[in-house]
Amino acid sequence: MITKMSVAQTLKPVNRGVDMKVSEKDLLFLVEALDKKERKLIFEKFSEDFKEVLTRAAMYKLTRGDTHLKNERILWLIENNEEAKKFVLDLLKKKAQRMLEIIEKLEAEE
Repeated sequence: MITKMSVAQTLKPVNRGVDMKVSEKDLLFLVEALDKKERKLIFEKFSEDFKEVLTRAAMYKLTRGDTHLKNERILWLIENNEEAKKFVLDLLKKKAQRMLEIIEKLEAEE
């Protein structure tokens, strides 16, 4: 079972050439933007990763859709699986693009 880790324990700074660091607060902000549907997609795609760390009862609830992945679990996943990190970031990019499209339409109506 995943214990309640602090966000600080699950995150490492991301370096991209220049000393660009993503703060814990910023990463949590992104993960909090995921809705239940997106969290379910993440679980379905990466359920094998959770089998080692979640109880059977938790896996059962997640599989049935009775509960959804918590922020801490998603943070743990993206810290431990590069493919999952890319998948989650792609979901967030699509969501952000959709938001920008809606904002542009609203601004055009003014």
